[in-house]
Amino acid sequence: MRGEQTPGSEESQGGQPDEDVTATSSWGLRSEHAEPHPEANAEAGPDQGETPETSEDSTQVIPAAGTDEANEPTTDEDSVTPKKRRRGARAVIWAAVVLVVLAGGYVAGAWFLGDRVPGETSVAGVDLSGLPVDEAERVLTEGLADQTTEPIEVTFDDSTTEIDPAEAGLQLDAEATVASFTGFTLDPNVVLGHLFGLGDRDPISTVDEDQLHSTLEELSEQLAVAPTEGVIEFVDGEPKVTDPEDGAELDVPAAGELLTEEWITGERPLPLPSTAVSPEIDQEQIDAAMSDQVEPMMSGPVTLKVNDTEAELSPAEMVSAATMPVEGDHLNLTLDGERLAELVGEKVSSIGETPQDARIVLRDGEPHIIPAVTGTGLDPDELAQAVREAAVDPDERTATVELAETEPDFSTQDAEDLGITEVIGSYETPYPYNPQRTTNLEAGTAHINGTLVMPGDRFSLLDALRPISTANGYVASGVVENGFESNAVGGGLSQVSTTTFNAAFEAGLADVTHQPHSRYFSRYPEGREATLWDPSIDMVFENNTGHGVLIQAYVTDSNVVVKMWGTDVFDVSISTGDRYDFTSPRTVYNTSPQCIPEGGGESGFTVQVTRTVKKGGEVVEQRTYTHAYSPWNRVVCGSPPSDNDDD
Repeated sequence: MRGEQTPGSEESQGGQPDEDVTATSSWGLRSEHAEPHPEANAEAGPDQGETPETSEDSTQVIPAAGTDEANEPTTDEDSVTPKKRRRGARAVIWAAVVLVVLAGGYVAGAWFLGDRVPGETSVAGVDLSGLPVDEAERVLTEGLADQTTEPIEVTFDDSTTEIDPAEAGLQLDAEATVASFTGFTLDPNVVLGHLFGLGDRDPISTVDEDQLHSTLEELSEQLAVAPTEGVIEFVDGEPKVTDPEDGAELDVPAAGELLTEEWITGERPLPLPSTAVSPEIDQEQIDAAMSDQVEPMMSGPVTLKVNDTEAELSPAEMVSAATMPVEGDHLNLTLDGERLAELVGEKVSSIGETPQDARIVLRDGEPHIIPAVTGTGLDPDELAQAVREAAVDPDERTATVELAETEPDFSTQDAEDLGITEVIGSYETPYPYNPQRTTNLEAGTAHINGTLVMPGDRFSLLDALRPISTANGYVASGVVENGFESNAVGGGLSQVSTTTFNAAFEAGLADVTHQPHSRYFSRYPEGREATLWDPSIDMVFENNTGHGVLIQAYVTDSNVVVKMWGTDVFDVSISTGDRYDFTSPRTVYNTSPQCIPEGGGESGFTVQVTRTVKKGGEVVEQRTYTHAYSPWNRVVCGSPPSDNDDD
């Protein structure tokens, strides 16, 4: 066809189009001013307007500027020139290079600076700036030595006490503390800290949880403040209320957390956390007890009917027998039946007979049992219950009881069961002629004669003899005081003590306490005597026989005698060793106005006494006593002579 150009034609392979070329045809370029060939339109076929199909070797069709395809908008990507693309790629590459360099510098800096503490860094106020790791650990340990080794002062409620860090399992970990901001790390806070400083850091501790918990549990027991229970008491015939208040106990878990965090850096004293402890009896129970029990009792009298007899108990009389003990979670009005029976007996004298306890007495030198007597009267428990029920009832104010048989506290059978049938220990000591001293011996033995010591009880000689006064039958007589002879009321009672001690010693009774004399008296057994001085020196033994022990004590014309009656259960052997470690007497001077001169002359010595107690062939006690006696010195009243005095 005419006008058709092949892709390989010379026109299609020309150079760059002129600047005024604005469009291209399907086959080549044309000028903006070119005229269409007249034969082109004439010979155009019916398919001239369709887009021709391209063969594999045809060139790509570029739409002309005047066509619809040329009116579509051009994208940014299409508008980017190859030169601009190359510039963008180079920028990305350079940015990556810079980042790699910076990262490498960061890592290198972190590694290089890791062996030292960052500048302007301290721990709990201890400056560690720029120190090497080992030096920093040493400085930190020494700088916090006081805070980490001295007791931690703590407060709880109104109490102040101390906690030993070591006992509580608290210890500074200097190594871990320094390691937290040294060594190789990419932590920006630490790395940048080398440039700008880290400031003050918290120390790191090691905590033994078991030790800390145990310490706080023990402390909790010591510091716990018990709650104030609500109480109703009766004072001067009126109820007096004690208001309840919460107590406090240590909050152990919270205290453990507090100490773990602040035992080094916290302010002193460190306040420990607490939890409130509520009283068992609070205001609600107090109000209920007052309205339901106390106020009805105080509202009016109660009439008591005993068989055909009546007696009236006033509110004041009931209050005198009333208490409000705690029972479970409430207060319960309780009346003393013995007190009520006493009040009723005063009003109606014909009511019953008082029971009498059995007694064990010495008659004709031997123990005898006086049988108990059963009484007839009001049963205290029944009386208390009946009066209480009427007292708290606002409507029915009458209590009815009947006379009952009342048993004594200590029956005849009780006395017989004590087994006081034979002498189990006896001792006697001679006494010198001295009327005043003998008077004291007689008064002392009379005070302990007939004393019943129940099984397991202890006998105190001072308690039995007191008061040691002239009103109690004693007089002034000779005593040894501070190593010198003197006079005092009750002088000579040490002989009662020594004789009683030996009777108990022979019986195998348990020796609780005794003290031998400072100087030896020949009328007593060596190492087996007991002095007495009110109130500091006593003689006490315990009844360990399992039976009763009755003391018999008296004075003959020449001896003090003490016997222990009971049941013989022990086999006792006593041995006394030879004297040794003798000490010679010397001359001493006594400037006391009450001085009594002494001739002296007896040497001092040491002696040992061994007692073996067996029961059923088995040794139950073997004990050796050692005592050193002072010599009987020559006592001269007055001051010692000076070197200038004539011989």
